[in-house]
Amino acid sequence: MKSRGKEQEEQLVAEVRNLHRRLKEIQAKGFVYSEKDLIIQDRLEYVESIINTVREPLIVLDKDLKIVSASKAFYDTFRTKPEETVRQFIYDLGEHQWDIPDLRKLLNDVLPKHKVISNFQVEHNFLKIGKRIMFLNAEWIPRESVRPQLILLAIEDITERKAMEASLRDSQFKVRAVFDQTFQFIGILTVEGVLMEVNKTALDFSGIELSAVINKPFWKTLWWTHSEVLQQKLRDSIQKVAAGEFVRFEATHFAKNGNLYYFDFSLKPAKDETGKVIFIISEGRDITERKELEEALKESYAELELRVKVRTAELSKANEVLHKEIGQRRHIEEELKGRMQDLERFSKFAVDRELKMEELEKKVKEFEERFKR
Repeated sequence: MKSRGKEQEEQLVAEVRNLHRRLKEIQAKGFVYSEKDLIIQDRLEYVESIINTVREPLIVLDKDLKIVSASKAFYDTFRTKPEETVRQFIYDLGEHQWDIPDLRKLLNDVLPKHKVISNFQVEHNFLKIGKRIMFLNAEWIPRESVRPQLILLAIEDITERKAMEASLRDSQFKVRAVFDQTFQFIGILTVEGVLMEVNKTALDFSGIELSAVINKPFWKTLWWTHSEVLQQKLRDSIQKVAAGEFVRFEATHFAKNGNLYYFDFSLKPAKDETGKVIFIISEGRDITERKELEEALKESYAELELRVKVRTAELSKANEVLHKEIGQRRHIEEELKGRMQDLERFSKFAVDRELKMEELEKKVKEFEERFKR
């Protein structure tokens, strides 16, 4: 679709052609202009002044490729003046700066065959303005009986656009390189859940061809077909994200080696400056190793708990035996204590008896001494 400015430019060019034709007809009559003729001439000058405001440089050439006229944009862009331009052979313009092989091909070979040429790209290094990339649009102005045939040449400087395109391609290449080489699985979905882009990491890991998943509903791709539960969960999640939410859940996936892997999966909304969700970013992070560690820890905890129970039972039994032994020891200690008390009483009794015997013997000796006297 043509822009409004382009349509206006084409209309102005057409009107200039018509007015030129009318003016030449008037000049060919060889008499004084009428009021109507003067109006036509004024209109021509007015339209040409408008063309001078057109952004793209315009020049008009005769059949010998000499410049008949040029727009103000042409003079400003290429830093030249009317006296250095008009009636000059185009290839001699600006010290032969316009003697460009591609331009010669356009004017000498292509245009005579096709009459109209659109977006013919030319690249050239000019002395005053440096390297430029241009689109040349050329068209024969139909010949009238009162004037020679002319060529209208419109020049569009696309140097900055090409630089921006190159910069954009470079940025896209870098982004794509990061996109493809990142460890995570990344996909770009429409708000309806159709997969538009997916990175190389996901495809290589899964062993899936891009053609098998691109432009298809994400839940119908091979990553999800092994589980109807996950398919439904994904559909529900996409609806939530399309409404602006963030969703995260765990999912399983079979790799190309046939093994089952676990993923921490998330869906994020990408919004424009008005807050409208324009697409959805899906990310999948391999958590299989973490899951395996968790399972190993669970098994270790279970084994440790079993060992603790067995050891606790052993300790409980040993404690019972120990309590029994302590009870028996206390009984023996009580019995020994009683015997010690009996022994102490017997010892005291024996000592008392010995003392009494000694005292008795002493008294017997005293009686014996008395009888001897």
